[in-house]
Amino acid sequence: MFESGIERAVVVAVVTLGLALGWYLKVKLESVLRKLDRVLATFEGLRKYLYEIDPQFDDERHLLEHLASRTALDTGAGHMDLMERKKAHSRRTLNTSLNDD
Repeated sequence: MFESGIERAVVVAVVTLGLALGWYLKVKLESVLRKLDRVLATFEGLRKYLYEIDPQFDDERHLLEHLASRTALDTGAGHMDLMERKKAHSRRTLNTSLNDD
């Protein structure tokens, strides 16, 4: 099949370059994925911060505080009703991610 040394050298060079290119692309893709993970973590932190200070979630926070202190037995049901009403009116909740419509 490979009758001359030049043909053998060309095939070995192509295979070697193919392997090197695959390794290089793998390293670069890992770097991009690490950066993307950092960006997504930052956006998650931003979502939590904005939801902490946004007044449209005060009703939900109030119900969650009552649930945590166990002062009202029906707070859990009230919280579920509030979540269903917000979803029915296409409003965000404290657990809604930024990319949910």
